Amino acid sequence: EAKDPKGLEKVLDALIDREPNPKHVAVEVIKRGAWELLDHLITKKVVDVHETFVNSEGQETTLALEALGAGEYDIVKYLIKNGAAVEGVANESALATGILGGCFQGRRAVRHMERVIKAGASVNAPMGTLSPLAAAVRAVHEGANPKAIKGIIDSLVQQGANIGSRDEKGNPALHLALVNANSKIAKVLIKAGANTEQLDSHGRTPLHVAAAVGDTAQFKMIAKASPDKCFSSHSYTGDTPLHEALASRAVT
Repeated sequence: EAKDPKGLEKVLDALIDREPNPKHVAVEVIKRGAWELLDHLITKKVVDVHETFVNSEGQETTLALEALGAGEYDIVKYLIKNGAAVEGVANESALATGILGGCFQGRRAVRHMERVIKAGASVNAPMGTLSPLAAAVRAVHEGANPKAIKGIIDSLVQQGANIGSRDEKGNPALHLALVNANSKIAKVLIKAGANTEQLDSHGRTPLHVAAAVGDTAQFKMIAKASPDKCFSSHSYTGDTPLHEALASRAVT
């Protein structure tokens, strides 16, 4: 963040009229966590808290979505206070973006996420898009604290998130946890009511995935939670969990 925001405001005022994409400047300001400069740009009507625009990557976005993705919770809070809608971009979940962007961290992670939910963020996502629950599982794989993510998952479920929700490729949250050998997160999902008979886009049950991954402790946990019929169930390619285990390089 700029040490002298007032000085930078004057520089922005002098240059903004010649800037071909002034809204892109607002995005860069957000990424730097400079909410005072963002407030200045909004006051000068360079960008509006309500508008949808195209960012430098050619994607439809909003200030709120950019702040969520940049992990800048203080700016998200500022935008909400100023009436910004947290949803509004097709095929983009505000919560999923915030979770993967690291917007909800530390002891107040759940409280911050619930504030965004209260502001209108949906705990579910349309079919074919990344759900908040699937994003939470992915976040652990990308280095997020599993303990913090457990709190986020529990809160999402309590707020009405579909425990069987999927990522953009049709993989359910439980399958994602198993693929990445996140057995602790898999346990959290099962305890929350995840269906051990649910199929992914390839017709595989969680048992198929656990068998292919080859983590013994994880497989035992899933096997214990799965009904007998899952052991002989066939994926869309005709494979049983045993076939998956034999074909997997992870199983030795």
